[in-house]
Amino acid sequence: MLPSTPPVGATPESGAEPRGLPGARTGKHAALVSWVRPFVFAAVLFAFFLSLDLLGLAFGLFGKDLAAVLVERTANPFVGLFVGILGTALAQSSSTTTSLTVALVAAGALTVEGAVPIIMGANIGTSVTNTLVSLAHVTRRGEFERAFAGATVHDLFNLITVLIVFPIELLTGSLSRAAIFLGSAVEGAGGLHLFDPLKTVVRPVATLLVGLFDRSPLITLLVALGLLFLSLKLLVDLLRAVMSGKAEEMLHRT
Repeated sequence: MLPSTPPVGATPESGAEPRGLPGARTGKHAALVSWVRPFVFAAVLFAFFLSLDLLGLAFGLFGKDLAAVLVERTANPFVGLFVGILGTALAQSSSTTTSLTVALVAAGALTVEGAVPIIMGANIGTSVTNTLVSLAHVTRRGEFERAFAGATVHDLFNLITVLIVFPIELLTGSLSRAAIFLGSAVEGAGGLHLFDPLKTVVRPVATLLVGLFDRSPLITLLVALGLLFLSLKLLVDLLRAVMSGKAEEMLHRT
């Protein structure tokens, strides 16, 4: 009887896994991902800072007329509250609404008093996301009951917080006053001069892009909003990937 021929790519004595299979490259792939991830994170962070700088330049190009309109429209706190709710519900990201509001205040297009209700509305609007996620379990009754209960906890927490804090802000303006006081306290403070990425790295790129857009405020604004939304999504995905691995490792240790 002729001896059996070993499979192609495997050693006769061990029957080892052939080279070139996905399992043989798992370690190299993981090492490559861990090596590339810091550079991807730095690039996404740069895009985030660039979007904020472009927002400021865009509102500067629009001029004082837009600032006057925004201040007039958000003078009613209830309007600002529902603007925050609607904007966050549409963008599915409270970080986008908050970052945009901060950029508007920094550019002088929005007052601090008008920004407070928008931030509160963003906290309510972000509750729409977890409710939509819970609806994905609607075909499984037991899972849907638990998922919807968890989503409701988040919704009620944000709603109750706004129901308590919003009337206090309407009556006393305590939040906006505290924010203005803290801002004036740190304005012009001396001490160690830290590296400013906006002026050193981001501003030349932002100025170049505005020149390429022929100093069009509308195009600059649209690009800034798209870049802001994309960079925030990528940042969240990167941090979630890192933290999920750490959490899984901690669970295995315990």
